[in-house]
Formats: sequence, structure tokens, C-alpha cells
Amino acid sequence: MDSSKLSTILYSNKLDVKKFEHLLSNNDQGYKFFWLEAILKLIAQNRQLFTFEDVIDEMIVGAWRMVTHYHLRLGHTVNGNAENFLEHAIRILYECSKEDVGNKSPSKDRLLFLIQKYQDNLMDDKLHLTDYVPYRLIKPFVEKEGKDYIDGKNYGRFIAYLNAFTKVNHEFFYDITDAENPLKRRVRLNEEWVNFILQNYAVIMGWLRFNKALFIQDRNPGVPGVMYKVAPENEEKRKSLKNARELWIATVDVTGRPLYEIYTGNELSIDEFDLDHFVPRSYVSNDELWNLTPMAKKLNSSKNNKLPERRYIKDFVEYNYYLYSLIFANGNKDQAAILKHYFDRCENQHLNAIWATEKLYIPGNTKEQFVNILGENLGLVYDSAKLQEYEEWVL
Repeated sequence: MDSSKLSTILYSNKLDVKKFEHLLSNNDQGYKFFWLEAILKLIAQNRQLFTFEDVIDEMIVGAWRMVTHYHLRLGHTVNGNAENFLEHAIRILYECSKEDVGNKSPSKDRLLFLIQKYQDNLMDDKLHLTDYVPYRLIKPFVEKEGKDYIDGKNYGRFIAYLNAFTKVNHEFFYDITDAENPLKRRVRLNEEWVNFILQNYAVIMGWLRFNKALFIQDRNPGVPGVMYKVAPENEEKRKSLKNARELWIATVDVTGRPLYEIYTGNELSIDEFDLDHFVPRSYVSNDELWNLTPMAKKLNSSKNNKLPERRYIKDFVEYNYYLYSLIFANGNKDQAAILKHYFDRCENQHLNAIWATEKLYIPGNTKEQFVNILGENLGLVYDSAKLQEYEEWVL
């Protein structure tokens, strides 16, 4: 079964599911994904009548985390700047609201408040978003005359045509109520489609998000875990770092030497430390051992979702060699056996990259070999995250 084809999954003897499926056709900038998803969310809130601005605000909320936390591109860029008006609006809102938000992930209600607070800053992008997608989305439902009005951007004539057309054709998805301000134009949904969507909500939303993820992956080649990053706005499921943490604690138990923090050189208490993802987890989408290092809880909160300065790669790699040497190059066989036990418990969850399992964490590596392998691979991941415009954390 082709997951990209809704008509192979759902059927209605009243409605044309094939036309609904074609809502996402010709989607160069991806706006249709976000516009339709916003409408589905408003339907789930028992709303059938809402303004263009209501939809756009829902789009900003829905894509906020994707742009600000995962640093994904929603469309084309020119000289590093977003051409996509939705992405551009989110980036402007992010810059305007830094003091309001801080390091926290704002709730939906908070974001809606901030959108209103910085409305003037967002107005140009919002108006651009009203210019195409509300009309082009429903092209599959209208005849040639309506399509010609859309292509000619004669939206006043199109709205009049649409309202006349929908009185005799009851399969339409929505019609539009005109207003002088484009943001105040209203979408009125067909009740038959609302009922169909509510009855099949999980399937339709899954189909939409699958296709959206494919689009976002194309816009962000080389970025890992895009399918997970395009997931709903609930917090990502995080696997426990318990086994990796216990491995680092075991190094203290068997050697008597304390943990230390690569960023400050400070010693760390085994009761009060975090494991930091050197390259943010939001980018790598995993908890690989080769990207983890002990760090004070407070400092880890400060670093949050940012990249450390590149100069710390050297210290990071050397401290990871210290861990490696205790397991694989330790003259004290009793110590090595204990630590190998803890290392083996980490393998399934914290070691999946082929280069790490087949070249890095194997017996026999010299310090130079280990440092070169980890430094090269970590550097590539770091540079790739940098290209996605992850902010730099300065201690």
C-alpha cells in the first residue's frame, strides 16, 4: 500500500477522496501541508468557520518547534535567507520574543499571545501567505473557470465564483467569505467533509504528516531523523541515559578519579551531573556514546539546544579516549572487566553508528587512531549542524 496515496486507504460513497488527495499537489514551497494541517487542527477544535489569520496563526504554532528547535528549512533559501514566508515569519517572531521565551519551549497559548504582541512585525509575511495557498489548495475541487481565476490571481472573482459553484456542487471542501482585509476572509468548511475528517482523523493526519516529512527531508538533505522532527508538537520521547551515566560513574568507582567537565575543567560530583549531547540531540536524534560527555546540571541548562564552540572538540575527543582506554587499553584487567560489563549494557541503546561500532569502540586503537576517527566524524556532524544555523553557546 502506498502511504502517500490517501485514496488507497479511505473510501467515501458521498465524497471524492481522490480530489482531497490532490489538495497537496503542486506544492513547491510546502505551504499546502501547513495550511491543511492547520485546518485539520481547527476542525478537531470543533470549528467550521474561521479567518485566514486563524489558519496562519495555527500554521506558525505548528511549525514553530520545527524551525526554532530543530532548525529545519521549510522551503528554498537565497544567500542563507528564508524565501518561505512561514519560515521567515517564525524566525522574525523568534528574534522578537527571545526575552519573552528564554530557554523554555512556549505553550500554544503563549505562542498565540506572542503572535498578537508582535503582529506588526509579522504582517508582511502573513499577507504573503494569504496570496496563494487558500485558493490554490482547493483547485482540485473547481472547474476550469475557477482555476483560471486562481491562476490570474483574480481572487475577488474567484470567491464570487466559488460561492455560486458550491451552492450546486455539494462536494466542495470549503468556500470563502470575502473581506477587504485578506487576513479577515473566512473559510467555511463543508459539513460532509468535516464529518468524514473527524471519522478518519488519525489516518488523514498520518497521511498528511508522512507527505510533509518527505517534503521537509528533501529541503534538508543530510539532516538525520527528519521523520521524528516533523512529529506532533508534544515533547519528543527521550530514552533514558541511565546506562551511559552508570558507565561514567563506574569509572570513578574503579579508578578513584573524579569526573570532570571539558568546558570548565571543574570536577563533578557523581550525584549531580548530566550527560551533555555535544552536538544537540535535537539535531542528531540519538543518544550515541560518542556524542555524550559529563557536565554540571546548571551549565547543561545554559547550553541547552546550542552548539559549543568548535575548539571544545579536541577536549571532548580526548576525554572520550580516557573512557575508551579504561575499557579497551587498561593494564588492570579487573578494572577493564568491570567497565566492559557497563559498556556492554550501553551498546544496544548508545552505539548504533557503524563507524563507531566497527572502527572506534574496538580493541587495539591507539590514542592517535581513536582521536582521529572520533574527531573526524564528530567534526562532520558538528559542521552539518552549524549549516542548519544552530546557535553557538559561548561560556
